[in-house]
Amino acid sequence: MNRFAPIVTLTLAFGLIGFLTLNSTGYMTVSDLRNVKEVGRVVVMGNVTKGSVHFSDHLEFRINDGIWEVKVIYPSYVRLDNVSGYGKVVVEGTYYPQNETIHAVRVESKCPSKEVIEAYNND
Repeated sequence: MNRFAPIVTLTLAFGLIGFLTLNSTGYMTVSDLRNVKEVGRVVVMGNVTKGSVHFSDHLEFRINDGIWEVKVIYPSYVRLDNVSGYGKVVVEGTYYPQNETIHAVRVESKCPSKEVIEAYNND
């Protein structure tokens, strides 16, 4: 029994590392999406394009990074306090490169005051 303990421990450790690697995604920029050629899951941070927010039976808006812009479709309504200007959001969902659209499952508004604090702490 004792000789199998290191094998079991290593197997579990490598399994956990593999699981975390496959399921963790860092933020992409909107411009990073230009290099995505296949439909897939993304987590993107970008600025809401002023005047692009519309809601009928779903929320639709555009995000950009000053270089590239994509459309975001979210199946419900979410209040984004900073959507009227150039506020930052994090969008998670499936990206369809053929029509440059993200079908979001999560939309999160980034708080401008936290960004100021983070920028101050990084200096």
